[in-house]
Amino acid sequence: MSAARLRMRRLTPADRSALVAYLERDRANNLFHLSNMEQLGFEHPDLRYYGVFAGDEWRGELMLIRSNAGVVWDAPEAIPCLVERLIQEGAGLISGRRDLVEPLLDYLPAGRLDHVVLTHYATVTAPGLRPWPACGERLATLADVEALSDLYAENALHRSAPTHSEQRRRVEQTLTTGGLITLVERDGRVVSAARTSAVGAGMAMIGAVFTLPAYRRRGFARACTGLLSRALLDQSLEPYLNYDPLDPGASRAYRTLGYEDIGEWMLAFLRPA
Repeated sequence: MSAARLRMRRLTPADRSALVAYLERDRANNLFHLSNMEQLGFEHPDLRYYGVFAGDEWRGELMLIRSNAGVVWDAPEAIPCLVERLIQEGAGLISGRRDLVEPLLDYLPAGRLDHVVLTHYATVTAPGLRPWPACGERLATLADVEALSDLYAENALHRSAPTHSEQRRRVEQTLTTGGLITLVERDGRVVSAARTSAVGAGMAMIGAVFTLPAYRRRGFARACTGLLSRALLDQSLEPYLNYDPLDPGASRAYRTLGYEDIGEWMLAFLRPA
């Protein structure tokens, strides 16, 4: 097959059932693609899907939510099409299964790749979820939005930390679109939390697990993740998360909860043009 025979087009609601069938072949690794479609709706202004085809056969798919991208491809010939669209759309992050993201990096224009983060991708089942020492963790409500925004505004884990107002928007969106957040309070404020970053298609991604530095090593993050995992499983949702294997605290916390690795997850951060 030659690259010239491939075509890419933006997908429409008429493509939804075919797209879902294509993504369901590897549903766990396509969690964001499937859940965003269900949670936000195919025509949400922040969400865009593109398909790569050889005739009528699928060869790849690209999802963009704002400047974050996820990719799926079956044939290497689809990679140039995907990368070209990523650049046109101004993507700032490509995330997904390592073996799908890593080959794209060789096709990026010189100087566009900023840095790469390699994590482990893990899940837990209802029978496999283990108990944890209680720390007063609870599920968040809309009344906690401001306190949670304050917590996440102090998270300096990412190079381009969102503003306080953007943190507030994200927290509110999570709580008003079917997502869940758990938290621990001490000394009159929220000091640790975990939240879902995507929910849908029977799955949920846990992310934004963060504890203020002064309150670490007390089991708060594990308690937040444990309660969130239990709440998701009680709703018949499969919990997933990714974590840095070089972080002994995170590795130990998730493994003691019963999470098991199912693959490697790569995040490739891009510089603007």
